Amino acid sequence: MVSYSMVDGIFVLHLAGEININSLTETRNKVESFKLEAYEKIIINLEKVSFFDSSGLGYLVVLIKQVKMNQGEIVFCSPNNLVRRLLNTIRIDKYVKIFDSQDEAVKFLQGSDEDQDTSA
Repeated sequence: MVSYSMVDGIFVLHLAGEININSLTETRNKVESFKLEAYEKIIINLEKVSFFDSSGLGYLVVLIKQVKMNQGEIVFCSPNNLVRRLLNTIRIDKYVKIFDSQDEAVKFLQGSDEDQDTSA
């Protein structure tokens, strides 16, 4: 299942269930319908994801690249222990910050606005 919400102007993509070869086409189509390129700040909420296979993990990498190519900022939040281990195994934390909660992710992205404002 894929859904989204907006929190203080930040796009939050909610993924759920198993993200694997069988569900990937549907997941990708739904995500593409949200037009992520229109948003500067994106949180991928993994709270309800139970598992990623290699195709699902590969799709996360594609999402990261797409957002960064559009000069956006992307972070992940709320992975369970298994999902966090999978993310750590592929060293995704070298490319994107992972927060324990959505609130922490929101605060981080809000803070990045302040950092930009002070350097201007």
